[in-house]
Amino acid sequence: MAKEPLWVWPDAQQRWRLLGAIVWLSFLFAIVYGGADYVTSLRQTRFPVHLAFELSLPFLPELSIVYSSVYLMFVVMTLILHSADQLWWFVRVMSWMTVAAGVCFLIYPAELAFDPPEVTSWAAGPFDWADQVNLTYNCAPSLHVAYSVLCAETMRRKRRLGGLVMHIWALAIALAAWTTYQHHLVDLLTGYLLGAGFGWIQGLPESKQLMMPEN
Repeated sequence: MAKEPLWVWPDAQQRWRLLGAIVWLSFLFAIVYGGADYVTSLRQTRFPVHLAFELSLPFLPELSIVYSSVYLMFVVMTLILHSADQLWWFVRVMSWMTVAAGVCFLIYPAELAFDPPEVTSWAAGPFDWADQVNLTYNCAPSLHVAYSVLCAETMRRKRRLGGLVMHIWALAIALAAWTTYQHHLVDLLTGYLLGAGFGWIQGLPESKQLMMPEN
């Protein structure tokens, strides 16, 4: 049996599904991530998540571009999730993973120990964007890492080599999160466990009907 193609341009119906998925996941992320950050801002309790040696890490704001490349991973997902079943599987896993992270943020309120210096180079724009999206208190687990690992696991279910490449990409995102002072090592490790754990819970559905390019 011939292997299904990896990349398929979504047809009109699937594009509407993708739009719905983007709206829902964006809404859920804003409510859970923003809500958890706001609740923690009202509390005085903070728990440490950093290790002493991390305070000596080099600050590399140029890697903010790598850190934010997780959004490009989502674009890749739109081309490899060929059917409604596969898309809704991904949306469902992303949703539960976001909620699980929100619960962790509330149970273990934390704050970064890093004190990033002012960025005056060309990297100021990418760094400021990443820093603003990251908010203040949501540390462990890192959702950037969790999302990137889930994307990599989804690709691995399609193609092993592609999955390996995306896992390396996810590792680069994690290292960028660390050296741009957006997350601590504990955040990265728990983010990996969250993404890998949810990525292994259920198998990716087979495409019942492949989407073909429109004439």
